[in-house]
Amino acid sequence: MSCDSREEVDTLIAKAVAAGGRTPHPPEDHGFMYDQGFEDIDGHLWNLVWSAPEA
Repeated sequence: MSCDSREEVDTLIAKAVAAGGRTPHPPEDHGFMYDQGFEDIDGHLWNLVWSAPEA
């Protein structure tokens, strides 16, 4: 899922974890792109990503 900012990625991950999800790996920061995944309570994996706008 595409997010508008790094902060939105972190906020949505925090909400998912608070609702019973878990993070299977730490966030990945590539400078121009930031992503983090979570596993929901049913075992489905989701990935949230922010990419810097092109200059």
